[in-house]
Amino acid sequence: MAVTSMNDISSKQPTSWAQFDHRVRFSGGKLLRQLDNYSDPILIAGCQRSGTTALTRLIVGSEEIADFRFGKDDELDAALILSGWQGLHNKGRYCFQTTYLNDSFAEYFEHNNYRLIWVLRKPSSVIYSMLYNWKVAALNRLFLHCGSAYLDGYEKIIYQRIGPIFISRLRRACLSYNAKVSQIFTLHKNIDSEKLFVVDYDRLIAHKDIILPRIYRFIDLPYKRIYSDELHAGSINKASRFQKRYEAMLNRVCMPVYEKACELETLS
Repeated sequence: MAVTSMNDISSKQPTSWAQFDHRVRFSGGKLLRQLDNYSDPILIAGCQRSGTTALTRLIVGSEEIADFRFGKDDELDAALILSGWQGLHNKGRYCFQTTYLNDSFAEYFEHNNYRLIWVLRKPSSVIYSMLYNWKVAALNRLFLHCGSAYLDGYEKIIYQRIGPIFISRLRRACLSYNAKVSQIFTLHKNIDSEKLFVVDYDRLIAHKDIILPRIYRFIDLPYKRIYSDELHAGSINKASRFQKRYEAMLNRVCMPVYEKACELETLS
């Protein structure tokens, strides 16, 4: 894999998401600044822990897609490239995971050269993964950028004064899920239908041989049957037990947003 920097990268190049936020996001840098430099790029996004990484890696592994990865975190690599911190010499078509945009998702509207696949997933699977398969710092970053905007009343005052410590992790995860999933409503209104594909990850897993070829037609790549072998269901049983334990709250807080988003799923 011949991926090199276009320039000598400064020692200040971010090596973590915390550094990326400090040096790019909070410094007013454009997160998709270099997107137009790439020909017909494929972007994968959605709420974190929804299967976006698995789908991105599948497409990156397709024969017609160039592999840009150079570090331990695929999405951070993509963020460094698209924000201009890392350059690429090798030419080709790329697939980048862009869930990291979070509250900067309006940057999608500043470009029109891409195809965006937005991944949905049931809240039980996503929130279970946020709580048990994710670092607290990652959840807190998502809550800062997205979920905290959904606070009101006493919770909002507490958060502004003290931070997230007195807001339960479950509550942070639920609000972050709703905020991130709700972005699809704005995206659907502002991105041409030929550039946007909305897919539910669990349905994709259940009907791989039907839905995955549709995705490959959307991104204008030849589909091979072996690609479907790369997608797996994950912790469905654990998520089901989690659903039973918190069913009332998930149904009240998160399921209405998920079900409304599913109405936008691309079916053809």
